[in-house]
Amino acid sequence: MVVIPDSDHTVRVKLLDTTTYLTGIANVFVDPVVAGHETFSFYDFAFLIENERLGKKVMFDLGTRKDYWNLSPPSNGSLDVADVLTDGGVQLNEIDSCIWSHYHYDHCGNMAPFPPSTTITVGAGFAAAGLLPGYPENPESPVLATDFENRSLVEIKFDDGLTIGGFPAHDYFGDGSLYLLDSPGHCPGHISALARTTPSSGEREATFVFLGGDICHFAGDFRPSPDKPLPDHLQEGLLRRRKAPIKCPCSLRSNHPNATNEADARTTPWYKMASEYPTVYKDYEIAKSSVLKMQALDQDDNVLVCLAHDAILLDTLPLFNKSPGENMNDWKIRGMKEKCHWGWLNDVSIDGKPAQDPLVEGFWRDGKLWDYGAFKKTLNIPPL
Repeated sequence: MVVIPDSDHTVRVKLLDTTTYLTGIANVFVDPVVAGHETFSFYDFAFLIENERLGKKVMFDLGTRKDYWNLSPPSNGSLDVADVLTDGGVQLNEIDSCIWSHYHYDHCGNMAPFPPSTTITVGAGFAAAGLLPGYPENPESPVLATDFENRSLVEIKFDDGLTIGGFPAHDYFGDGSLYLLDSPGHCPGHISALARTTPSSGEREATFVFLGGDICHFAGDFRPSPDKPLPDHLQEGLLRRRKAPIKCPCSLRSNHPNATNEADARTTPWYKMASEYPTVYKDYEIAKSSVLKMQALDQDDNVLVCLAHDAILLDTLPLFNKSPGENMNDWKIRGMKEKCHWGWLNDVSIDGKPAQDPLVEGFWRDGKLWDYGAFKKTLNIPPL
């Protein structure tokens, strides 16, 4: 069990669907590429974190801006998270900071609607990565210079010696309710968060939500695991999203792409992260180390791990878009971990049969298919 400092201070955590829908080719995310799972479909989630005692609200990630064609060309439909917040009764001037897990377009969203009082919080190494001052002043930057105009940029240095589960940590509110964790590998400056959802001195043990951002992109990269093996029986209804149903878990074990026998199939993660070019991991070895640390947290019954693109969250957790007053703090009492933990099995192929159709095909603009290729040629993007 990972040791986490005690505290009776908590935050409310609310899940937001940013309404961004993405489909990517499997080989940049996982190894090996399996027949029937050549593409990955991604939803894109953000989280509203509220410290009621201090009267503070922050966002962890923002999804993609709805006018994604106005992104920086190197990054280059949906709602802005600002729309989701205001529709749910949260005024943008209540948001003290937007914490970016990292600088990619599907996490930075659109800062323009937020007032100058809303800061941007980033991880160690953000400035050193050559991202500033942002596009167009910096033609190769994936972030926009306008995001930083008239607002403060706070880079967490992780230099106070605090560690949690091997991650250098920063006590964001100073009361043990929210920790930011240095979790690089996917890109420089990548951070995760650990939010305390119930107190240490309550009737039950303290519980936490781990917000992983893009520490990895598929829960099958670290599940199953030795302390959370693939079960003989799955919760009824867990796999209802599959178009290719599974008759019994034994078919899962016999199709495991990285195990040679049934015993290994029960405890070995389904996929390895893609390690060779093209890969979404800037430093594979560091990314692998970050994921192993997260896996230890994931094996703790008091920690719920939420990746930014894990579709099962949409089916399982209260959604701010529909119920702004609800939060996910009672996830353990409501037995949500088991479903969240194995929901990724809805996406894996069995005997080469795809489990899902691609979430989206092509690029869409104003509700219509869009010739993005032709648009991209007009941008005069310099060759890599």
